[in-house]
Amino acid sequence: MKTIAKKRVLITGAGHGLGYETAKAFAREGALVILTDRDQVRVHEAVFRLTALGYTAAGYVMDVTDAADVRSIRDRIHQEHGSIDILINNAGIVTGGQFLDVPLEKHLATYDVNTTGPVIVTHFFLPDLLAQEEGHLVNICSASAVIPLPNAATYASSKWAVLGFTESMREELRLANHNNVHVTAICPSYINTGMFNGVKPPLLAGMLTPDWLAGRILRAVRKEQSTVFAPFIVSLLPLARATWPRPLFVALLKLLGVTTSMDHWRGHSGTTPLPPVTAPAEQPAPKPTSSVSP
Repeated sequence: MKTIAKKRVLITGAGHGLGYETAKAFAREGALVILTDRDQVRVHEAVFRLTALGYTAAGYVMDVTDAADVRSIRDRIHQEHGSIDILINNAGIVTGGQFLDVPLEKHLATYDVNTTGPVIVTHFFLPDLLAQEEGHLVNICSASAVIPLPNAATYASSKWAVLGFTESMREELRLANHNNVHVTAICPSYINTGMFNGVKPPLLAGMLTPDWLAGRILRAVRKEQSTVFAPFIVSLLPLARATWPRPLFVALLKLLGVTTSMDHWRGHSGTTPLPPVTAPAEQPAPKPTSSVSP
């Protein structure tokens, strides 16, 4: 993408964690960031913090699993800000534990948010991207989209589905000559957002910080990258999976600690606090505007 400044960037699940840091990264470049989250308090606080930093931000309470709600918020965004240029499907949840120990409702909710959500949001906002001179769709997948992850079967498979959706959409747009829209899959290892409390990161992977990964997402849009694996070792796993005998590949996952990484998952211990507001080091952004739906 030639420039990020003045682009309208919609980010789901942006009330905290990676979504918030991604909004901050794009806002720092002069974009109007439109944050959505189903938690009203988080949306208000996130928009307040961004505008306090001198950035331009708007926020809406939106449930990505509710098609009628997404349609309604899309119409409001069009009325108040116009069509978006960049869509980042970030909203997601994690449920860990032995498959039969996890209530069925939690398994189904994981699919609703992680898989159905991006499909619904993309369905309503893709026409915006197609209408722009430059458009970009980013789906936050996971390293678990290319490997098995015991004790997180529905989480991993929900991300496998998102990766397949992303790659299929990229090819569909290419075949339809929609060369103005680029599609990126982000496949990170564990992120330190609170969603993965209790996990033991695999060897050579570590726990990623959301601000670092947000920078990688920004760079992926700038450079129109198709897939981003983070950290680098994750990029080697699909090759190993495709070329190594299965017993050897499984042994590699065990050696790296992937197989047991979710054994002691606890999930959120509470609402992850947003970082304190500090003045930006760069030049002041344009005068901020904010709009938060009730």
